[in-house]
Amino acid sequence: MIKSILTRYAFKQLFWIFLAVLFCLTAIIMLFDMVELLRMAAKRENVAFIDILTLALLKSPMMIHIILPFVILITAMIFFLRFNKSSELIVMRAVGVSVWNILMPLCSLIFALGLFDVLFFSPIISGTAHRYERLEERLNISGSSPFVWSESGFWWRDNQEDGTMVLRASHVHQNKRKIVLEDVSLFELNTNGLSERQIESATATLENGQIHMQNAFIIDPMNENLQPVSHLTFDTSLNMERLLEKFDAPQTMSFWRFPRFIRFLKEAGFSARAHEVYFFELTAFPLFLVAMFLVAALFTLPPSNRQGGTFIRVLIAIGSGFFLYFFSRITNVLGQNESLPLFLAAWSPALICIPLCVSALLSLEDG
Repeated sequence: MIKSILTRYAFKQLFWIFLAVLFCLTAIIMLFDMVELLRMAAKRENVAFIDILTLALLKSPMMIHIILPFVILITAMIFFLRFNKSSELIVMRAVGVSVWNILMPLCSLIFALGLFDVLFFSPIISGTAHRYERLEERLNISGSSPFVWSESGFWWRDNQEDGTMVLRASHVHQNKRKIVLEDVSLFELNTNGLSERQIESATATLENGQIHMQNAFIIDPMNENLQPVSHLTFDTSLNMERLLEKFDAPQTMSFWRFPRFIRFLKEAGFSARAHEVYFFELTAFPLFLVAMFLVAALFTLPPSNRQGGTFIRVLIAIGSGFFLYFFSRITNVLGQNESLPLFLAAWSPALICIPLCVSALLSLEDG
């Protein structure tokens, strides 16, 4: 009965601290984002403040996912420091309740928050990220060329001196240093945005900043006559590096979309390693949050806070949390470079940190 009451009390305290920390950090990040967006939009006359606010709001879900480990770290530190300051942990020990009776349910709560983020919050991140990109392109804040990529193909708009060239391809795959396009349509627009001609081809290749179309047909938009041409070449700013950069970033994709998109990349002949590593990281994300929680508990849950050194413990906890985060980034890079297997690249930070923290806490509390 006492354990059940204390667990509900700890849940409630931790949850409200979590919401407060999440709100404060998100508000600070949104403020910096708005300042940066205002700077970028200063030269655009058609950008209103409501557009900047909308962009910042659309970007906030992705930022929440990025800062969530640090939110858990700070939340746990505040939670345990408050419990120590009010001597509630001492009272719990006095009535025969072990610290593990509080830690284990709280770790389960943190794990559940991580599962919610991965399974249900990631689709929200994906939706808001794509809306952010579309609004940013419509307002022309970033100055990037509009580019749309999906499993059904892609569209590319290339602004040139004498007009605009729009390229559409249903299928794309890589052949060494060349990009092979299938079922290609190319539209040439003049400076007024009117179509001058349309070119259709079954296949085309992209190499060295040029598009080579074989056995193409030129369609006159005025009389719709078909003129067969054996070979056509067009200069373009599109190249393999820009093409690969324009894939959906792993951080902006829904958890449920990864298997299908990874299969699509492999079938197209592109490397899916970055997406595979991030997908495995998402599966390990709830356990990584638990590791962050235990790091905070290890340094802010001493046997007795009267020994002093609280400030030093807080600094060590923050430093350890950042070290764990950067260690996960290092394993991520090693995984993308294929220096580590996917499982180790994603799971090793949590699987190394949690046993170490548990062993240290056992020594402090029960040793």
